[in-house]
Amino acid sequence: MFTKSYLKSTLRFLKRNKLFAGINILGLSLALAASFIILLYVINELSYNTCYKNRKQIYRVLTYNVDVKITDDGTPYILSKSIKDESPQVNCVAPTRNLAGFSIKLNDEFIPIDNTIGTESEIFKIFDILLANQEENILDEPNSIVLSRKQSQIFFPGEDPIGKDLIAQVNDKEEIFTVTGVFDEIPVNSTLQADCFINSKWALAQLNQTIKDKKAETNWRSSYWWTWLKLYENVDVALLDEQFRELEKKVYGEEDHFDLSVQNLTDVYFGSQEINSGFPMGNMKNIRIFSAIAILVIIVAAFNYIILSTAVSTGRAKEIGIRKTNGASAKSIRKQLLNESVVLAILVLPVALFLSSLGKPYAEELFQTRLLIIKANIAIYIILYVALTLFVGLASGLYTASVLSKLNVISILKNPVLHGRRKSRIRYALIVVQLVIFCSFVSSTLIIRSQYKYALNKDPGYYNKDVLFVDMGESSQSSAIFMTNIRAFSNVISAGGAIDALPMINYWPYPMELPGDKSKKIPIELLAVDFDFIETMGIQVLEGRSFSHEFGDDETAYLLNEKAVKALELTDLVGKKIDVVDGTVIGVVKDFNLHSFRSDIPPLLIVASDDFAMQVAIRYQPGTLKSLLPLVKTEWEKIAPGQPFNYKTMDEFLKEVYTEEKNLSVIITVSALFSLLIASFGLFGLTLFMVKNQIKEIGIKRVFGSSEKRIVFSFLRKNFFMVVIASVLSILPTIFVMNRWLSNFSFRTNIEWWVFALAFLVAVLVVILTVLYHSFRASRINPVEALRYE
Repeated sequence: MFTKSYLKSTLRFLKRNKLFAGINILGLSLALAASFIILLYVINELSYNTCYKNRKQIYRVLTYNVDVKITDDGTPYILSKSIKDESPQVNCVAPTRNLAGFSIKLNDEFIPIDNTIGTESEIFKIFDILLANQEENILDEPNSIVLSRKQSQIFFPGEDPIGKDLIAQVNDKEEIFTVTGVFDEIPVNSTLQADCFINSKWALAQLNQTIKDKKAETNWRSSYWWTWLKLYENVDVALLDEQFRELEKKVYGEEDHFDLSVQNLTDVYFGSQEINSGFPMGNMKNIRIFSAIAILVIIVAAFNYIILSTAVSTGRAKEIGIRKTNGASAKSIRKQLLNESVVLAILVLPVALFLSSLGKPYAEELFQTRLLIIKANIAIYIILYVALTLFVGLASGLYTASVLSKLNVISILKNPVLHGRRKSRIRYALIVVQLVIFCSFVSSTLIIRSQYKYALNKDPGYYNKDVLFVDMGESSQSSAIFMTNIRAFSNVISAGGAIDALPMINYWPYPMELPGDKSKKIPIELLAVDFDFIETMGIQVLEGRSFSHEFGDDETAYLLNEKAVKALELTDLVGKKIDVVDGTVIGVVKDFNLHSFRSDIPPLLIVASDDFAMQVAIRYQPGTLKSLLPLVKTEWEKIAPGQPFNYKTMDEFLKEVYTEEKNLSVIITVSALFSLLIASFGLFGLTLFMVKNQIKEIGIKRVFGSSEKRIVFSFLRKNFFMVVIASVLSILPTIFVMNRWLSNFSFRTNIEWWVFALAFLVAVLVVILTVLYHSFRASRINPVEALRYE
């Protein structure tokens, strides 16, 4: 398609029309740079788990709890053995569990290994992880360990580690492990991530230290493992479901409350939003939003090219007329014009890549993920980047090439000034579309920002200011001493502990029988607190009382919220025992937002325990945080020497909870800025070309007494009407899209009229400032010079 003559022709045209070239290069560069960053994010997300060739045969087992209606990816250890024995269509199966506190000795220091997985040898048959030595039973020996290549270079630099011993600390004991294998680094776009694999017996031992019956190997209710399996090719998965039904009856009895199922590896990343899972999850909603943003920015840039191309067509009319007179066909002219737009897009490509590399670090903060160049995806990046560039070039030049190639030779040579009403209407229509996109971006940003502010400032039913949360980590057993010490500080109003900070990120569902009908169960959430947490957080008690040290049996008492009382169909329950729960109801608290505003308020049962707290809430006097922190840190170092002091204020925690909304508003704001810049550059260039074409007309108006203000107003009036039309047209699509987005929140703000009014004012201001310069210069032109102008 491209020839040397076409390239020379394009470069000559761009040299003659420097303003046209500059504006389009800048606009296309910004649009492509933004699109390249979004495309990098989308490709990386969609390529999750594509690193495994046999991914269509790999499944994980899920457990659906019928009582609380929650699906979990946790399964019992013994399940893998049962599947192996009773499911002939399963090729291999392996349970996996991450070990906490595993470290390997290097010199005299123990180095923590974050991703240590306890599993069995068949894990390497399920996931095609490249091993340095392909042994069948690589993890069968209890003290065997398989290291990643990176870890092997740390502990055995420049050596072959196979068969060598190392000392590791596991379950608070030192053990000798033998390296039986080394695997290549697992790609970052894999659900399974590991720095090393060890025998499952160590994970079982760790579990047995925490569960009461000490039988994690055989306990069907000890669902702390991820079970992975690989099916034989062309196996009907429905057969596995039938076998699961039989297995459930055998191990759980006739009154089965757990349903087992499988999920293909290809669905794990994007299909787990409704699953209580410990694995990273993708968000298809974000991919759609970001892709739509990229498309809209590209549309603005493409329309910019069309607008400016038709505006400068005056300078090309004679050239096209002469070429047609010399026998050039419409097809060859159309081909040349298309080549020009494609060549321009290709010239822009390196500039766009450079800009995208500059913007990538900032995009990583907004997307909350690292935008890595994944080796396996390099070919996809190149193909899609080049394809997008060529598409933008073709799409931008298609209309211009089609219109100009059809021009009549006689009309061209008689009147080369081709600015008829039809072309003007098309240009104005494209400008209106650009402004609609800009106004929609601005309105959406304001609505998302309003929801973010609403979430930060709305009363959740407890104190959301002047509260500090301290993460107790491994020192939870010392939380009572810690709280006693910090209560002595004068600027501490109160302190209390809980299993989690508010609003809770985790869910603790519990199936509770309905007192009036035990055949029915309702899902109710649990919140474990100490005796002072309710008062510290300012949770209002409507009936009865809160927990208190004055009553010795409060550890067998509990509180309910209003939703729980209604769900359990109870009345006058304070001071009574409910036969489905051991303990006495001592009070009813007002409903409060246990989780973020994305979730509704659930039925809640609050239990008290002074044994330990994972999070300590400290309510302090306003304005005293700066002086309080060093004191709290000093007390922390007394009870947890050597451990990191992790804390968050309530403000910081709420901002972290709603980070997604904040980042989305910033992303759309940046997109609005890009579209505004691109459209403004185009409008600036269009106004300049229009002024040049209308110099004689302006001169005649001046001769007949038209004032400078009237001429300026004539330019501004057209553009003002375009902004009005665009603002009105942007309202309905914005309301539709934003209502769908707001539907993700159980508590949400309203879409107010001022959002659209402000978007209109911003667009008017930008358009007027863009057009004003050239229109003002045109109004001051000398009428004599204007009438001489050719």
